[in-house]
Amino acid sequence: MARRSRSEALGSGSSLDARSQLPKHRQVYVALRDAILNGSMAAHSPLPSTRQLASELGVSRNTVLAAYELLLGEGFVVSHGGAGTFVSPDAIRQEPIRQEAAPPEPRALSALADELRVRRAPSASNPARAFRPSSPAVDLFPATAWSRMLSRALRVGGPGDMTDGDVAGYRPLRERVAEHLRVSRSCRCSYEQVIITTGGQLALALCAMLLIDPSDAVWYEEPGYPEGRLAYGMITRRFIPVPVDQSGIDIAAGKRLSPKPRIIYTTPQHQWPLGSQMPVQRRLALLEFATACGAWIVEDDYDGDLRFDGKSYAALQSLDESQRVIHVGTFSKAFFPGLRIGYAVVPPDLIDAFTAGRSVLDRFPNTVAQIALAEFMDSGLYAKHVRRMQQAYAERHDLLRARVETKLSGALSILPAFAGTFSVAQLTAGRDDAAIVRSLAEAGFESVALSSTYAGMQRRNGLILGHAIATPEAIRAGVDELERLFAEGLSSPEPAALRPRSG
Repeated sequence: MARRSRSEALGSGSSLDARSQLPKHRQVYVALRDAILNGSMAAHSPLPSTRQLASELGVSRNTVLAAYELLLGEGFVVSHGGAGTFVSPDAIRQEPIRQEAAPPEPRALSALADELRVRRAPSASNPARAFRPSSPAVDLFPATAWSRMLSRALRVGGPGDMTDGDVAGYRPLRERVAEHLRVSRSCRCSYEQVIITTGGQLALALCAMLLIDPSDAVWYEEPGYPEGRLAYGMITRRFIPVPVDQSGIDIAAGKRLSPKPRIIYTTPQHQWPLGSQMPVQRRLALLEFATACGAWIVEDDYDGDLRFDGKSYAALQSLDESQRVIHVGTFSKAFFPGLRIGYAVVPPDLIDAFTAGRSVLDRFPNTVAQIALAEFMDSGLYAKHVRRMQQAYAERHDLLRARVETKLSGALSILPAFAGTFSVAQLTAGRDDAAIVRSLAEAGFESVALSSTYAGMQRRNGLILGHAIATPEAIRAGVDELERLFAEGLSSPEPAALRPRSG
């Protein structure tokens, strides 16, 4: 049987690309593999001899040998000793793929997957920009000092710190976190109760995985943090949106909606997104209710270090006598989201379960970054950095509020804020907040529609504007863009179906 020429084996016009990043042997392998898969080379047909193909391609015989070895190892071809190398019949598709074939129909995924796709985070390829909510002032991050800490962590860390690490977290960091929470939040905890997580979102996912079953109900603040709701959606679809008032989550309303929740998710220190702080009377009542019905309270203290007045207030966990509270926090808002370090403070009897869950969801913690953060806190640089952020965030919020009051007093009303990275601006005249968010995005600004933070149809319209990430120049430019949008009349009233219902 005559050997096939290069043009027959690789397809007419085939050649090696000198500019390709693929090695030459890999290019030969890919061309032959594709010829087999698309039916250009039939079962049992012979491949050219390595000498012949090397000569025709102008490469060394070793290059072709390497390609043939890959094909042989993956089962595309078989070798018959001195007879040569042949296409394996097992590698032939029953129906070769047609390039012009229509794309497949959308494939069924879980309800959670569909919701995740709708609520996906901003693309990593897009730089952070004003007014992205919940993003810190990365322009003020002490990169030089942090770089020194990381370099020192790499030098002093042992082999174990660069491989497995402690699943519960680097002990000195857990000790620093426990001490910080005892001093600043009056938390009653030991370092053993602190589980370091890859960001606050993983801590919420652990709570969902370990504390509830698919039939359990979860109380959720209405409006509330959508990504928190998604974390519990991994386990249950029984979300109970409980209205919030000026004192936080409305316990009486929650009892009417679902008298026996398994988890109560709340942001008592700084309600997300409306900004109220839960007073002690409501906190005590919530703890009493949770104890009576056997519910867990997940306290999300997402920006507790960032009060504008520099003061610190006790956490809900500090009042917990029945060990029903899991206190969740993160360093993302004070540092930068890419740090990926959060924590959960759990009751003593949950330590083993959370450590085991952490090992399943995220086996290898970034111990080097934890070492650096522990030293950053121990040196006093963290407290200094937080004070700087508190002042900067307050100034940026005040600038945003003053700018809106001057230029958009008839269209927007910014709620006063006392902490955090964003401000909430309520819209007047029933304007469509989602349309405004889309128009802002086209102009290079980010925001979140307040209406999107509600689970039900009874919702308020507004904009969640991140003031922390926005430099003073970006704040002025962003408000000017909003003024232009309102002047052009883009933000017309929303469809009646989406308007808040009275009563």
